Amino acid sequence: MCRQAGEGVSQRRLADDLTLTSSGITRLVDRMEEAGLVSRVPAPADRRSVLVEPTDQGRTAFVLAAGVHAQVVEQYFVGPLSQAEYTRLTSALGQIDKALDDTVH
Repeated sequence: MCRQAGEGVSQRRLADDLTLTSSGITRLVDRMEEAGLVSRVPAPADRRSVLVEPTDQGRTAFVLAAGVHAQVVEQYFVGPLSQAEYTRLTSALGQIDKALDDTVH
């Protein structure tokens, strides 16, 4: 799921996206907030709700983690494949992504 820079997300939406329970996402966001990675802010459209937004430190941590993730994917999932195997893998993943997208929308 893509979000715009500076766009917050509700804990309910995070829980759904990450397949976590409400209590599980609350504990996760609590820990991330304590670590300075996210902050909770009032939702502009609904005063009863709060949104979770990344902090500058959280954005930096995400970029670093994404780089490590990319290296691991390259080393263990892309590097060992021939070009033909890589083409089959990406095609299959594309089909899975489309099927998941079709079930969500």
